Amino acid sequence: MEPFYESPFYVLITGIPICVLLIAIWLQTGIHKLLIAAVIVAALTVTMVLVENAVKTPRERIYDTIFAIANAVENEDFERAVGYVSPKTEIVRSQALAELNKYDISSVSIKSNLIVLYNEDTSPPTASTGFNVVVKGSSQRLGITNQIVPRYLQVDFEYEQSKDAWYVTSYDHSDIREGIQVEKRLRDRGAK
Repeated sequence: MEPFYESPFYVLITGIPICVLLIAIWLQTGIHKLLIAAVIVAALTVTMVLVENAVKTPRERIYDTIFAIANAVENEDFERAVGYVSPKTEIVRSQALAELNKYDISSVSIKSNLIVLYNEDTSPPTASTGFNVVVKGSSQRLGITNQIVPRYLQVDFEYEQSKDAWYVTSYDHSDIREGIQVEKRLRDRGAK
């Protein structure tokens, strides 16, 4: 059921052809029941697409969290960015804040290979993610100006039920070539 909630593709790939077929047959035969059936199928398709858009799966909520962090980093609002780090992991929060404060970041681009390994069997639920990111930034201390740096990020999350939110519990970044191995391990464990 989760693939249905994550993409309208399955509903559209089924609903549109059935609707077109019913209308085509109605045009050929003139049987009004086929037109009524086409309207019903169209209404059901639209309703199911609206339901898909209204329901946020854990995977989609994790995506939203990752993009919110990237947006905060891009706007150099590092306090907001580390606000997505679990309050239980103060060391991770301090590490991220110290690392971010070294740079003047002008852009953050998350690439399309973002995958999530969701584990609802743990209590609380957890997830591991992996993705390429390209960051453009400068560092006066390091003598770097407008450098583009591609990295592979692996970020672990934990669901906080009382706040109904996903929080970062750990992160690591590596060269994108090393990231290929991390991504393979995540996919072998079932990440999508």
